[in-house]
Amino acid sequence: MRRPNRLSLGQGVPGADSHWNRKELLIDGRSLQEHLTRSTGSNIDCVSPLGCTDPEYERQYLGQLLLSAPALLPSGRQVLLVCPLCADLGCGCISARIEINDERTFWNEIGFENDYDPDSLTIYPFLSFVFDAAEYRIILSTNAVPDGRSHP
Repeated sequence: MRRPNRLSLGQGVPGADSHWNRKELLIDGRSLQEHLTRSTGSNIDCVSPLGCTDPEYERQYLGQLLLSAPALLPSGRQVLLVCPLCADLGCGCISARIEINDERTFWNEIGFENDYDPDSLTIYPFLSFVFDAAEYRIILSTNAVPDGRSHP
């Protein structure tokens, strides 16, 4: 069986959104955006909504990654990254088919889609991740929202 990837949350890269306290999804120490760029050969302009959206949206987002909240996308897929300007799924987002069992969490069929066109989904081949399920739950369930409350 494949060695699990390591998920962590790190500080977002300063830029146009530098006034936010944005957090990046890091996989094996590299941002998900960097993994996407390496896999697709193009720059994907999407960010994690952590630290740049309201606390309720962030709680719902983390709940979706943990599969304890319903998917926002009609496809049933889970949102990973959103529009850096407004987090609107109509602008498009990076999504994945997430599966969690007792030992592993899988992010499969990672791709780009929006929430209004069922034909918008573009899957990025050869890009998937597997995490230790217990570690994955701890990382996402102990994340603090900007107002100091805890997520799920």
